[in-house]
Amino acid sequence: MIRFFRRKDIPEPLSPDQADALLGKIMTDLELERPPRPGKKTYYHIVRRRYLVKRAAAAACILLLLACFGPGTVVPVAVSQVSAAPSSDSASVQISFQLGSVIPVREVTAEINDHALTVESDGYQQYTVTVEENGYLLLDVCSITGIHTSHGMEISGIDTRAPEVTSHRQEGNQILIYLTDGDGVGIDFPSITAYDESTSVSIPPVWYDEASGCVAFARPSSRILITVPDYNDNRLILSLAPMTGNDND
Repeated sequence: MIRFFRRKDIPEPLSPDQADALLGKIMTDLELERPPRPGKKTYYHIVRRRYLVKRAAAAACILLLLACFGPGTVVPVAVSQVSAAPSSDSASVQISFQLGSVIPVREVTAEINDHALTVESDGYQQYTVTVEENGYLLLDVCSITGIHTSHGMEISGIDTRAPEVTSHRQEGNQILIYLTDGDGVGIDFPSITAYDESTSVSIPPVWYDEASGCVAFARPSSRILITVPDYNDNRLILSLAPMTGNDND
């Protein structure tokens, strides 16, 4: 007769709850850095969400471009922070201005009295224009969409007045002429010239004194023409005829 004996040292099988608990403990002891990969269904949802976000961003960019660059779209360019800085000699005025635009600018032009001026870039959407004559300055800005914006201003701080004669007299064989340029840029005494009207022969001054504003010419035997410029090239033209006795012309 054969007898079967049950060994008591064989462990009992683990229940499902015990198996999960044991696996969790093992994972904790191993200190795994990477979590378990998600299932196929979870991964599909993540990829789909990213795809939809990218498509939505691309569509938003396209709509923005159409709104800005579409035919007939009006995107104004504001001309702001305009400042004028006259030069120390009143010979010119430097105009500085800045543009405010959400889109690039194609061209910036300037003109005064129908004369085109050079526009220089002084940084991002910052420009300067040097004006050397009085008049109405017109700035024109063309955006990349073809929309024009204009800004105008009156320029009146430039010296355009020629020197003036305050008095003149004869002293011996010389004619003394006293000049002034008022509040202008000043008389350019070294550039004062004269010539004989009949022979076109050049006649230089005998002397001049900038402090007193006096220039002297030899007493002419025929009519002479005298040109008196200032440093802004404004010119006074004088006609000096022969003098008799103490008479002044």
